[in-house]
Amino acid sequence: MGKSDFIFATCRTGGEPSLKREVLARHGGLLTPAFMRPQLITFKAQTPLPADFELGAAFAPVSGFSIGMARTAAEVALRISEAGLQASMLHVFPRVIGEDGVTAEVWQRMDQIKAEVEQVCLLTAGSSGQVIDLIIGEEGEPWFVGTHRASAAVHPHPGAVPRITLPAGMPSRAWLKMEQSLAWLGLDAPESLLGKSALELGSAPGGAAWSLLQRGMKVIGVDTGAMDERVLNHPRYDHIGLAAGEVPFDYLPERVDLLISDMNLAPDVALRLLEPFEDRLKPRWLILTMKMNDAGIEAQLPALIERVRSFTSGPVYAKQLHANRREVTVISQRA
Repeated sequence: MGKSDFIFATCRTGGEPSLKREVLARHGGLLTPAFMRPQLITFKAQTPLPADFELGAAFAPVSGFSIGMARTAAEVALRISEAGLQASMLHVFPRVIGEDGVTAEVWQRMDQIKAEVEQVCLLTAGSSGQVIDLIIGEEGEPWFVGTHRASAAVHPHPGAVPRITLPAGMPSRAWLKMEQSLAWLGLDAPESLLGKSALELGSAPGGAAWSLLQRGMKVIGVDTGAMDERVLNHPRYDHIGLAAGEVPFDYLPERVDLLISDMNLAPDVALRLLEPFEDRLKPRWLILTMKMNDAGIEAQLPALIERVRSFTSGPVYAKQLHANRREVTVISQRA
């Protein structure tokens, strides 16, 4: 693509301060904040950026190069042409994304705009991996146009948010966190997890387990807290009412497909407890949340991610998903 001096980054609601701190820590004086709206920040580069530059910010669900603003589909096509982009995907999503998801009515508006843009924009055949991000704000607000490169580190859904909202009556909000995490791993197809097994450390009251049970998994939950009765009584759920550090390994199967950690503990403590389970069970997939309760813990995030890399065999990626609150989701798939 042509030269761009600006990087854009989205964030979850209220995540702007954390995102700005992380970018400053990662990139020093290279990037300075330029334009900000709720859940969207652009950064100006002080020196030219390489074409393969990646922000790499855990507090940015989506980030990439800024292309500019547009108010019509024709202007979007012009911005793409001016940037010299050969993109194979168009992601259209709202700037403001609630922690409980995006309603069907909002997605309907996004789909209408996408259809208009696709009529005048020529996307390349095949899969170039280049994605156009069209971010739609409030009525009358110019559309924001950016681009990023698709990869395993990037959530595949537009805006990093699947088209689901938190249903009423779920055991907890962990249901939505799990659904968004599975979509990031590419495990959200109906049959992806049927018949597979999971171990969850920190399972109470059972929102994540309920998500997995609905997908046909066998789930073992570890927690001393009270569980939702629907989860406890499910025929494919087994509960171990112990703290994670007290669980004898002979209580567990030799292997599980998915290992989950959502313990309400300081990240270094949670990782210390998680590591023996990862080593023993050798799961194919890992999903864990790390609690980012203050700026001091946020500053430790790069070291915490490296700690996870030290005891897993596959690549490790971290993002604050929209369903997260003061936490970051980490995923890995065994090599």
